[in-house]
Amino acid sequence: MLRTRRTLRTATYTFAGTVVAAASLAAGPARAAEPLPSHWCYVNGVEARPGQEVRGTAGNDTIVCENDVENAIIWGGGGDDNIRVKGMLIDSQVLGGEGNDTLQVNNLAPRNGNASVRGGAGNDTIITALVMGTADHGATVYGDHGDDTITTGSVLGEPGEYQRGGGQVFGNDGKDTIRTGNVDLGGRILGGSEHDIIEPKSVGAESAGIVQGGPGNDTVRGQNDTTLVIGPGYAQVDGGLGTNACKLRHFSTGERVRSSVANCALPAATPPATAPSTTTPPAAEQPPAAGPAEPAAPPAENAPARPARPASGS
Repeated sequence: MLRTRRTLRTATYTFAGTVVAAASLAAGPARAAEPLPSHWCYVNGVEARPGQEVRGTAGNDTIVCENDVENAIIWGGGGDDNIRVKGMLIDSQVLGGEGNDTLQVNNLAPRNGNASVRGGAGNDTIITALVMGTADHGATVYGDHGDDTITTGSVLGEPGEYQRGGGQVFGNDGKDTIRTGNVDLGGRILGGSEHDIIEPKSVGAESAGIVQGGPGNDTVRGQNDTTLVIGPGYAQVDGGLGTNACKLRHFSTGERVRSSVANCALPAATPPATAPSTTTPPAAEQPPAAGPAEPAAPPAENAPARPARPASGS
């Protein structure tokens, strides 16, 4: 009888465990809690309320965020806004909105989502440090409409087996000037439409990087109008549609070149400087040297003295 009770109790526990397990499977895996927005920002000197958005006004605003911005949107709205994020931009966005805005961000750091900066309409100035995405999440800078000036640090992807990059910079519409650090590990720059100037520090120095001018008469060169060195990795430079000027050279030579250039008018090769001639020109004709000097005439011999005349007698 005791054995029968133990058997029934064991069967009951087993059945209860099976029911709990089945219910867990039916409910699916537990979802992680949504990350909360985090920021410490001021709008025109007034601390912004907690929440997912920090909004400017229809006029000219100054928005300053003193630390990292995480899971939030910073939006300038209308007017010529000045937005500065002193920390990292983590899974967040900075939007200039309409107007000639100045946007300054420390680093774009995607973790579980994307991190981006957008100038919006107007002639914007965008300054960021590192633009480094991952294989799954992007770090992106957009100039959007207008003649924008974009200055960034290195534009990179994620190091790994495939060197797949989520770091990108887009000029979009307008005559944009884009200056960046190293473009590598799958990083990419696209000028967009109209006549753009693109000046990276290097392309594909370690792995691979892409620079594309897009439609328009674009200029691709090194920083401060220097010669851009591409490679020794798989660098790609494509001027795109239009009459483009590229001031660059491959790092490697001969069969070791892995970088490529397309739709670019390269500057004519400078002929090697001609070495100055080392032949000594003939000396000017000199008058013939005078012959040997004639010997001096021997000194005249002294004539013998004449005897004295005898005195006459008295």
